[in-house]
Amino acid sequence: MIKLLATGIWILVVTLGGVYAAVTLGNHGANQAADAPPPPHFVQSETVTLPVVADGKVTGYFLVRASLQVDEDALKEVHVPVPAFLTDELYTLLVGDKLVNVKDADKFDVAAFKAKIKDGLNTRLEKPLVKEVLVEQMDFISKEDIEAKDPNRKPQKIVVNTDPPPPKPAPAASSGH
Repeated sequence: MIKLLATGIWILVVTLGGVYAAVTLGNHGANQAADAPPPPHFVQSETVTLPVVADGKVTGYFLVRASLQVDEDALKEVHVPVPAFLTDELYTLLVGDKLVNVKDADKFDVAAFKAKIKDGLNTRLEKPLVKEVLVEQMDFISKEDIEAKDPNRKPQKIVVNTDPPPPKPAPAASSGH
């Protein structure tokens, strides 16, 4: 009988200790999550196809996909479509200013290209909106490659694996109740 009573008290103490530890540590983890900074906000562009014109003729196309890490507070104050401005900035730099020479693509300065996009967009939007530019893809495909219709021909990589794609937005956390 004493053994049964001692076993019951032992189970009671272990159960209460486990519940106390779970509640204490569970609330501590919730406080840490509340103190964590919010994840960065990204604006993604679609893959943009930009013509390369030389001697009045289209010689090929740039395929570009980029994303912007933006200041979320400044984004709320901007009432224009940011992806459209990003596409226009890419068009200006690659087609208008001819920033990339396809023949010397290995000498292309990716960091300077990103800085020009960032500075150009912040100037045009009149706010320090863009924090960072991520270039996910930048390829060139010549008109001859397109007309050859050879499935083994691949576009020339201008930017190779410099930036990972931006993270997907996290689903809203449930309270568990």
